[in-house]
Amino acid sequence: MPSVDTETDRGADFATESLSKWTPRFVANGIDYNDLARIESRIEGWGDWCREFSRIGAEHAELAETALDRGDELGAGRHFRQASMYYHFGSHVWHVDEDERADAHTTAVELFARGGEYLDPPVQRIEAPFEDFAVPGNLRVPDSAAPSPLVVLLPGLDSIKEELSAYEADFHDRGVATLAVDGAAQGETWEQQRMTPRYPELISAVLDHVEALDPDGVDTDRLGVYGVSLGGFYAPQVAANEPRFDACVGISGPFTVGSVSGRSSELVKEQFMWACKSDSVVEVDEITDAMSLRDDIEDLTAPSLMITGANDGIIPPAQTERIAERAPNGEYVLYENGNHVCNNIPYKYRPLAASWLSDHLQ
Repeated sequence: MPSVDTETDRGADFATESLSKWTPRFVANGIDYNDLARIESRIEGWGDWCREFSRIGAEHAELAETALDRGDELGAGRHFRQASMYYHFGSHVWHVDEDERADAHTTAVELFARGGEYLDPPVQRIEAPFEDFAVPGNLRVPDSAAPSPLVVLLPGLDSIKEELSAYEADFHDRGVATLAVDGAAQGETWEQQRMTPRYPELISAVLDHVEALDPDGVDTDRLGVYGVSLGGFYAPQVAANEPRFDACVGISGPFTVGSVSGRSSELVKEQFMWACKSDSVVEVDEITDAMSLRDDIEDLTAPSLMITGANDGIIPPAQTERIAERAPNGEYVLYENGNHVCNNIPYKYRPLAASWLSDHLQ
């Protein structure tokens, strides 16, 4: 594990600013706004972050157990899913204590799995063999009279497959199955594979495995891929290298990831170093400089929709626009009031993206 400088003396002001910055994402992906106020009142410094998020997560997990005791399985599933998100966001960019961070992430995965069987549609875990490890995914198939097309969901730099459950209902409502995957350097897969330009190979292995499984209710001949943030880079990269994908959506993704050393955010630098499993910024830059669509974009022949917000302060909108302009069948949507991943307006872009993908897979 790289020795990342986590600046453990970051105080309450830093934690408060971080809460404010990420509030749209937290709320859009399952965190209750009122809980954020409680967390803010308890945090005295960055070192408290993971513990306080986990404390609220434990409360929601207890609500889930209580729901089960009274026979409310659907309510329990939703409480477990929400509890999972608190542990996830407590650990997603926090590297003060790696053991505490790892425990919180493990708990997030376990709680989501605990509630997965009670969600509608239920969650089926898959493990796709790749070299000497397995790539995990959460498969959900809506109840439909005919087999459903499948959309593979890809997380971003500091995200995990469980967070993407917030995106899934828009697909399920349209009769589309979803498979959220931890790719290279993401979630559970980080233990086995650091960040690498070989990301598409892992996703191809996932498709091989799903085709071999031939799950009930899934039409594996109709496949889409959908990525968020750094996943908005991975989705077109994967679609350009994997002809089985019929359509692609990327949200706020870069055309080129580029050097990390020049980034202004220390948290972003730390997260890239963690993802690359390196304490050398030079080595990290070598990995991220190689992550570009420059040599792949002409092969992205599947219809592709790129969406971003004009107020994105993390990935310049021009980077996302470049993907759409260079892709042979690219489309571009810019929300003038949108932030990074348009998390402040999920009610606008998420139904649009799901509808667009569903139409292209029918």
